[in-house]
Amino acid sequence: MKSPPLLVAVLVACIIVLGFNYWIASSRSADLQDRVMDLEGKVRRAAAERGAVELKKNEFQGELEKQRQQIDKIQSLHSFQMENVNRVHQEEKGEIMVLLVIEEIYTGTNLHNRDFLPKATLK
Repeated sequence: MKSPPLLVAVLVACIIVLGFNYWIASSRSADLQDRVMDLEGKVRRAAAERGAVELKKNEFQGELEKQRQQIDKIQSLHSFQMENVNRVHQEEKGEIMVLLVIEEIYTGTNLHNRDFLPKATLK
């Protein structure tokens, strides 16, 4: 059985169109695969960079926490020292006042007239 030449021509044209479409789809697929590979590489690099940044961030946060603890310790020590200084000051002030009163009693001197002693101290 012989096939009409028109049917053969249509079949050949379909095979050519299908082959051309396959060739275009194949080249696009290869281009897309290359692009996917490039993007995967970029994602891996970005993830590695992000990991490095996270490590640095954690390191800086640890250092910041250490410095905050040192500041708190220094402030606490400063407050303690200031309390001690104020306590010693008050004790010495009291001792001086007692000595001045004793001196005033024994000598009969009015200490309010002395230039070196402020008047508010004796009140």
